[in-house]
Amino acid sequence: MARLSEQEINQIRAKADIVDVVGRYVPLTRKGRNYVAQCPFHDDHDPSMSVNADKQIFKCFVCGTGGNVFGFIQKYEKISFIEAVYKVAEYAGVPIEHSLALPVKKIDPHLAALYKANQETIEYTHYQLDTLDARHVKEYLYKRNLTDAIIKTFAIGYNPEEDALYRFLHAKKIPDSDILAAGLARMSSMGMKDVFANRIMIPIHDADGHPVGFTARRIKESDEAKYINTTETDVYKKGDLIFNYHRAKPEARKAKKVFLVEGAMDVLAFEKVGLHNALATLGTAITKTQLQLLKMLHVPIVVCYDGDMAGKNATYKFGKMAVQEQIAFEIVDNRYGLDPDEIIDAYGKDELIALSSRTLSWIDFLFEYLLTRYNLDNYSQKKEFAMEMADAIKHLQDDFEKESYYIRLRELTDFDMQEKNTAINERQIQKKETFGKRSFLTFPKSGRSHAEYEILSQMLSGISASNYYKEELGFLKDDTCNKLAIYIIDYYRTHTLMEIADLLDTIKEETVKTLALDIADWELAREEVDMEVLKEAVEKVKDCFLDDKIQMLNEKIKTVNDPMEKAKLAGEKNQLIKERGERLCQGRK
Repeated sequence: MARLSEQEINQIRAKADIVDVVGRYVPLTRKGRNYVAQCPFHDDHDPSMSVNADKQIFKCFVCGTGGNVFGFIQKYEKISFIEAVYKVAEYAGVPIEHSLALPVKKIDPHLAALYKANQETIEYTHYQLDTLDARHVKEYLYKRNLTDAIIKTFAIGYNPEEDALYRFLHAKKIPDSDILAAGLARMSSMGMKDVFANRIMIPIHDADGHPVGFTARRIKESDEAKYINTTETDVYKKGDLIFNYHRAKPEARKAKKVFLVEGAMDVLAFEKVGLHNALATLGTAITKTQLQLLKMLHVPIVVCYDGDMAGKNATYKFGKMAVQEQIAFEIVDNRYGLDPDEIIDAYGKDELIALSSRTLSWIDFLFEYLLTRYNLDNYSQKKEFAMEMADAIKHLQDDFEKESYYIRLRELTDFDMQEKNTAINERQIQKKETFGKRSFLTFPKSGRSHAEYEILSQMLSGISASNYYKEELGFLKDDTCNKLAIYIIDYYRTHTLMEIADLLDTIKEETVKTLALDIADWELAREEVDMEVLKEAVEKVKDCFLDDKIQMLNEKIKTVNDPMEKAKLAGEKNQLIKERGERLCQGRK
């Protein structure tokens, strides 16, 4: 892989909008000129992370994490800098000539053998679907409006009767132990028997696209289960899998949302109407592992479980967990009591497309759903209803929405569950104390520290300030401040305008990078260079250097015994005091 040049990296950063990129990972709310969000890098309950669109940087004012767009991706995804650059390029639609050559993951030989057995099964059963013996199966799929394109995309197949699959795999030299371990056959008193005999086969893959199992539908109506899935194996763990994840991932990012449905046939229903960004949890009970996979898509989830009570119960359980994981989601307002395929059969394809865009917020869903669980004519149940609704409402970030929902809850229950001003004031005071402490430590208000901040702030504002500092001062006492000044001067050697997000990539030390972010967000920072203020700050630092020298001479005089040497040092000290006096007379502090 050829190394990306600094120019290429800068171009990628310039074309990427940090607000758009960060918004893929966490919900952002506009606040003035910036955006705020709950920080994903610590246990954050109030929006403490700020995203500055003008400077293209982010900063958490609680845990201190900050940086540019590459830094955010690198920290969130826990990947290398160059991987973050490629990911940002993908989001920004910037083509990169050189591919990113990552180390190939080594696959456990045992797992690889199970993948191979499943892949051979996919190819065999997909081929069987086009044989004369499977004509009735193909006709059935056509009646279900599954086109040849859909059948090919999902590699749908047919597992014949009479243990044909086992005989095929055996002939392909797949060991019986692997066939059993993959859950494709079972040992009986009659020998090895196919698990999915005479069933339609829909392959299931993991998040990386490895074939791990199947969901198989019966062809004829009988006492057999309509669907059977692969039993738990070393590669098929139902709670770790999401059907169609590997195919829907790029489609979800294009559409900027993903539909979450119950089963494989529901995904195929969305495919029939041209919506390729649907995936299924292979049942209704969501797990934490599946939630993490959904979170990694970095798009809002549109929940479209069946419209029956089981589907609504599953939606409720999903919502509770998704709120906890801070996953953005909406809920399709399915009032038909039908699954997606049944909606197509009853009302047509256009209705499923229309339905998919009719959504409810989590709070609106709760207002309707919880009324089926609580009897508001019973005081105790009405109180429980009010408390559960209030707990959900208080987590909203939008104050207008909060106010509106609290009013609705009060009208419905006569309970005023809105947070009282005293409680709000307590939180605001707490927050001010937190931010005030940080401001005192990080943003000095007077003296040398303030002057050094002023100098650095102005150097970030323009090259003229950097040049003046270099000519008139050239050194700061604080080591971190001094290092940052050197980085800024070095940056201006190849740039005429300062880009904070660009500068951050040149800084190696985390302490210096943190200081740069603090200076960029300094509450007293000026929009452009103010030479008069800059000169005052430089003179202030010079005065401090004089005070340091005088203090050093005082200390040295105390330790010297030689009268001549002491007199010499006293003369130097007096000269410095005179110089300081002259500066004061000129009006400098």
